[in-house]
Amino acid sequence: MTIPLKSCLFLLLSAVSTASAKTLLTNVTDNKIVSSGDFKTLGALKWQSSGILFDGCSDSVTFPIAIDKCFSLQLSASPKENLQAPNADSPRQRIEFLTEGAADGATFRYSWKYYLSSKTGTTKNFFHLMQLLMRDGGPVIALDAVNDKVALRDFVRDCPAKGCPSIDLDDFTDRTTAHDMLVTFGPNGAVQYTVKDSVGGKTLLSYSATGEMGKSSTSLKFGMYRLAVDGMTAARAALGDFTVKKL
Repeated sequence: MTIPLKSCLFLLLSAVSTASAKTLLTNVTDNKIVSSGDFKTLGALKWQSSGILFDGCSDSVTFPIAIDKCFSLQLSASPKENLQAPNADSPRQRIEFLTEGAADGATFRYSWKYYLSSKTGTTKNFFHLMQLLMRDGGPVIALDAVNDKVALRDFVRDCPAKGCPSIDLDDFTDRTTAHDMLVTFGPNGAVQYTVKDSVGGKTLLSYSATGEMGKSSTSLKFGMYRLAVDGMTAARAALGDFTVKKL
């Protein structure tokens, strides 16, 4: 059976439209945080956004995103826009997905995929792509994009004497990365964290540690959270395919 050219074009355009369909969740212009309000996104996540957040991603040659259940994130280059709070002494932009706080002694295995566009630049200031955050305190560990590097930071142990593991920013951007974390929370905790190229399986970063992993209630957060400063670029990322298992 021969399909008319006009019908072929219609089917092709329909397929492209479906593949790139996105639903706008937030486009925050008044410098505040908007929240999903529950922990039901991808089964066990809540999101917080002061920027532009879409349910859905546009995969293309320019942005080769290999994430099935995908969310796309955008933050402004202006240090006066997409702020989580107005008139703050330390202005910050945030779009993060987070788990409910875990109790001391609980063990979880988390996995997710992440994509950072090479159009996203860095500064000398913090730019968290991931963090384990104490709900009544600061981060325990974080994955930061700073000074043209993507590096793990351990705020409790300050990493081993040989330094925190890191890679060049160019080796992290414009590829989908697969993240796996096995973590036991609390004062006698432990973490094993790996970041791989989701296509070839090459390990890009890995880190393990024992000891304090939060206190009372600790969450995994991932997305984009940064100090807003003059000279920064716009930021674009995608994430999704999150799974969680309590052990």
